[in-house]
Amino acid sequence: MSEGLRLRMEFRRPELPLVRALVEEASLRARLTGSAGGAFGQAVLEIATDAAARGADPGVVELRVRQGELLCEVTYGGGVPSTGRPEGLGPRLAESLIARIGAPARIDVRDTPGGTSVTLSAPVPAPLSAPVRTPAATAPPAR
Repeated sequence: MSEGLRLRMEFRRPELPLVRALVEEASLRARLTGSAGGAFGQAVLEIATDAAARGADPGVVELRVRQGELLCEVTYGGGVPSTGRPEGLGPRLAESLIARIGAPARIDVRDTPGGTSVTLSAPVPAPLSAPVRTPAATAPPAR
C-alpha cells in the first residue's frame, strides 16, 4: 500500500455516522483490522462528535498513512482548552480507546490558526511480502 491521503471530508453533526463508516473503511484498507480498527474508528467518532457538539461546523477529517502509521486529523473551529487537551466525555473515551490499541498509538492536540487540530495515530502492520520461492525438493534416486 502506498502512503498518502486516504480520506478527506468536511462534516457536520448529521454526517457523523458517515464519518465513522468512511474512517473504518479507510482503516481496513490501511490494514488496521480487528479490535484495533474498531477502536480507532470509534475514537475518531468521539473526537468528531465533540467537535460537532461545540458547534464547530464544519469540521474536517483527514486520514493518511505515513511512515507506518495511520494518522487521522480532526480539525474544527475553537481554541485548545487551557489543559492542552480536549475536554468532555468524548475525548476521554477516545484516549481510552487509543490506549487499548497499544503503546505506539496516541492522540495529539494543538492550536491552529483556524481552531483546534486533534491527531490520532496508530501503527499499521507492515505489508505482507511475497512468499519466497524455493526450488522444489527432489527425492534422492531410489537404490
